[in-house]
Amino acid sequence: MSTPLYDVLLVAHVVAAVVGFGALAVAGVAAASAGGSADPVSDEGVRRFFRAGRDWPARVIFLVPVLGLALLLGGDSGDLHAPWPWIGLCLWTIATAVATALCWPAEQAAQETFAALQGASPEATEALLRQFRLACRRMERAAGAISVCFLAAVLVMILQP
Repeated sequence: MSTPLYDVLLVAHVVAAVVGFGALAVAGVAAASAGGSADPVSDEGVRRFFRAGRDWPARVIFLVPVLGLALLLGGDSGDLHAPWPWIGLCLWTIATAVATALCWPAEQAAQETFAALQGASPEATEALLRQFRLACRRMERAAGAISVCFLAAVLVMILQP
C-alpha cells in the first residue's frame, strides 16, 4: 500500500540510511588516508577531518530503525511476520554496535592524539604518530565492517527474502 505519508517515510528511511552509513564510510576513507599520510599534521584534509567534535551525520543511523518500524506499521502489516525486516534490524544492530563500541571511540582517540601531535615536541612526535595511525586503522576496520553490514541490509531490503 502506498500513500503519500508512506512514501515520505520511505524516502526519509532511505535518506537517513545513506547519510548515516555514508558518513561512517567517509570516516573510514578519511582514516585510511590520514593513517597513510607521511605528515598528517601538515595535511589540511586531515586537520579538517580530525578536529575535535562528534560526527553528527553518522549519528543519523539511529533514525533508520525508527523510520523502518514506522514503515512496517504504516504499510502492509503482513511484512511484520516476514524475515527481511528483522534481518535488516539485526544487521543495523551489529553496525550500530560496531560504530558505538569501536569506530567512534577510535575516532575520538585519533582526534585527541592528533591534537596532541600538533603541538608535540620532536621526542614525543614519533610515539604520538604511532598512536594516531593505530586509531586510524581501528577506525578504518570498523567503518569497513559497518559498510559490509549496510550493503547486506540494502540487499535484504531490496530482495526481501
